Amino acid sequence: MKLLNSKLILSTSLITALTDASIVAKDSKQPSDFNKNKYLKLGFDKYVGESFDKSSKDSLQKRAEYAIFNLTNQASFYSVELAIGTPSQNVTVLVDTGSSDLWVTGSDNPLCSTDSSDDDDDSYAFKKKRAETIVVTEEATITENGNNLDGLDPFGWLGGSTATSGSFETSFPSSSSSSGDFDCSEYGTFNTNDSSTWSSNHTSFFISYGDSSVAEGVWGQDVLSISDVDVSGVSFAVANYTNSTVGVLGIGLSGLETTYSGTSSSESYIYENLPMLLKSSGVIDTIAYSLFLNEKSDTTGNLLFGAVDHSKYSGSLYTLPIVNVYASEGYKNPLEFDVTMYGLGISTSDSNTTIATMKIPALLDSGTTIVYFPETLLELVADQLGASYSDELGFYAMSCVSSSDDTEFVFDFGGFHITVPLSDFLIRVSGSECILAMAAQDDESIILGDYFLTNAYVVYDLENYEISMAQANYDSEDEDIEVISSTVPSAVKAASYSNSWSSTGSITSGGDIFTVASNSTATNSVTTTKSSSSKTSSGHSTTDSSSRKSNAGSGISYASYLLMASITFVLSYLL
Repeated sequence: MKLLNSKLILSTSLITALTDASIVAKDSKQPSDFNKNKYLKLGFDKYVGESFDKSSKDSLQKRAEYAIFNLTNQASFYSVELAIGTPSQNVTVLVDTGSSDLWVTGSDNPLCSTDSSDDDDDSYAFKKKRAETIVVTEEATITENGNNLDGLDPFGWLGGSTATSGSFETSFPSSSSSSGDFDCSEYGTFNTNDSSTWSSNHTSFFISYGDSSVAEGVWGQDVLSISDVDVSGVSFAVANYTNSTVGVLGIGLSGLETTYSGTSSSESYIYENLPMLLKSSGVIDTIAYSLFLNEKSDTTGNLLFGAVDHSKYSGSLYTLPIVNVYASEGYKNPLEFDVTMYGLGISTSDSNTTIATMKIPALLDSGTTIVYFPETLLELVADQLGASYSDELGFYAMSCVSSSDDTEFVFDFGGFHITVPLSDFLIRVSGSECILAMAAQDDESIILGDYFLTNAYVVYDLENYEISMAQANYDSEDEDIEVISSTVPSAVKAASYSNSWSSTGSITSGGDIFTVASNSTATNSVTTTKSSSSKTSSGHSTTDSSSRKSNAGSGISYASYLLMASITFVLSYLL
């Protein structure tokens, strides 16, 4: 059993045979009737709220209106609706690039309430589906980090928990009762008895995340309808016990499937998850997809399988190799979407400042809300911004910036930059005080969650183990979709492509990611395309390169566990 990333995996019984899967268009007899475009577009919704239970597509508010009582409305997750079974049952699931399995909540989950009006202040309603640590072992204990108050952390949706060795229990006690703890009707459940096409594999499924949420049930297969396309023989799990009100559509690399327990296990195997199945069934040519999360203030985004939409990004699309942070543990191929980050800076209309240079793996994870830095790097960021750590809040705090502030973070990926407005990382906790939506982790790696990804257009090429990135363009109106036949069209290799992370090093303060020669080659230019929301001109380019020092880590993924106290409780704590 090995130390992996982002969830506790225990696959108790393995599937020995899979039925053939197929895809047909609704009201059509042949795949060719819908497959001529060779891509599949999924629109998804952004839900915002203090918990899965209380989130809403309509609860987004302008930043200027944020107050302490709706602080948790900053949290978000991205979802798609699936129709499963015959007749179909609608189930909403979270879209997660950091896991690889599809699971839905079963209708017999004892923690589901039948009364949608129940007060769920004491319920286990978990916001994020990402763990900080994934320990592949039969024993684990989840311990909470951060500033807890009687076991409840009012900023838990930003923080996280770690899984360490010890005893692990699959039943989590509730402060109210052992059943009927939350309403599951918002996102839907799946009743296997009501589907004539459901087929159980009679194999156990179990997964536990670092936010203390768990799901356990049974593997099986059924028909899945997505964007008017019926996919038969899809393998997924039905959780007849879970303390989360929403399931997960994991679209990550196959190495993170719960059925794959490591290179030393003769029983482990990889099955065709949704991205793989779309290719084998002829819907797409390459196992790849593009993710556009849109602005923080927007309620929708899209996931494009098998194609890239050139209208959704500005400047050039740059390609980086996915680095294998677990190669030393015997894994031949990467397990997650880690790329190399070379530096971090601050830019305004008047000046550019390099905070640090480095060469460390950065995980691109749509299932994590904020950004996680090594403690050394986070301290350098805080010093640059004049932020001070607040024991009370559990995060770095600073004065909020004005709406006209044009300060941006500049993330250097070795030949190109992605910029993110400073304001995107600030969360107001009082009239003039904000906390910085960045947290420290012990591991020498970085996690780039939604607050970063909303500013980037990312193409995940699972087949060639590559990531292509560009600055997101929020102003596009007409689509410009091009199919990915082999490699990502119009993408160019980043200058540092052949000089990616490979071993442990260090983070060095200062340096120059804007003007000095790159370590990847003798002379390479770095392109900076300003974010769409920047107060400075869009599409501005500067010719520069990066100076870097070696650094690394095992890429252990941290993420948030959900706010479990009510808004009233948060108010009483903070005031």
